This record gives sequence, structure tokens and C-alpha cells, in this order.
Amino acid sequence: MKTNEKLLLLYYIISLIIIVIPLPWWGYNIGGVFVITDSPFQITANFMGVNVIFADIVNLFLNAFRIYVGMNVIYGLFMLWSKNTIIKYSTPAWLPVFYVIDPILIYLVFNYVVSTALGGHFSYPFLIIGTEDFMTTYQNTTVKMIISSYPTGVYWLAFIPTGFYLAFIYSDYRQKRSYK
Repeated sequence: MKTNEKLLLLYYIISLIIIVIPLPWWGYNIGGVFVITDSPFQITANFMGVNVIFADIVNLFLNAFRIYVGMNVIYGLFMLWSKNTIIKYSTPAWLPVFYVIDPILIYLVFNYVVSTALGGHFSYPFLIIGTEDFMTTYQNTTVKMIISSYPTGVYWLAFIPTGFYLAFIYSDYRQKRSYK
């Protein structure tokens, strides 16, 4: 097996492990009132201690996405292992990179959707990693909440396949260049 094939093999194996881990990648806690934990493959949302049913509906689609990505990884692994054919499937490599969009989506939901639904104006911070105070006025009452937004260990582990995929791309490029 060539170096680039070994890198791709490691990428597929580690990606498959990350895909089947049923743990969240990111967590949010908005004053204990609204708690969200999510990953590209699942979401849990609680509002005042009650499970949000919409999150369960979204989970159907996220689990279908998990199965789709997992099957593509298994197919790439099978083709590489049994037929020595390279299939480039980069979705698991880019998921943690694009997952930085998640805190931005929370910002948009709170500043525009929730504030419109409640008839107030929220000034939710653009990007939170860690803990911040959030203060707003709603119906002549000042509301102050502590907001926590944090990546979990699984999120950081999800970057390992990204590193192997980038190393594979570089190794594959060098190998193809050396044949010219």
C-alpha cells in the first residue's frame, strides 16, 4: 500500500469512528432556560427543562445524514481495501471546519427569530466560546442570563480525520506529480 492509500485508510477508519460516536460536538446553555447540545448527526434541545419536539423531528434527518455519510465512508473503505481503488469522499473531513457556522446560526436565531417571536430586541453576542453575560430588556424588564457556548472533546477529535484527509490530498498530489 502506498503512503497516500495508507493515509486515506486511516482517514476512513477514524471518520467512521467519529460518525458512530453518539455524543454532541457543541453545547449551549442560555441561563438554564434553553439548553442545546448538537452535532452534525443529532441535536437535543430543552426549553425550561422540557424536550423540544422539533429537535426530535430534526433528528430524523440528522440520523439519515449520519447513515448516508457512514455508508459512503464504508464504501470508500471497501473499495480501497478490496479493490485498491481510491474513492475521495471528503464530507467527514470538512464537517468540523464548517461546524464553526453553528454558533453563527444560534446568533441569527436569537437575534432575529426569537426576538421577533417575543416582540423584543435581543443583542445576542455574535460568537461565544466560553461564558458571557447576556442582558436584554423585555416588556420593561431587564433580563440577565449567563450564556455558555462550548465545543466538546468529540468536536476536537473530529479534526483528526481532517488532518489525515489533507495529508492524503498532499501525498496524492505529490505522487501524481512525480509520475510526470
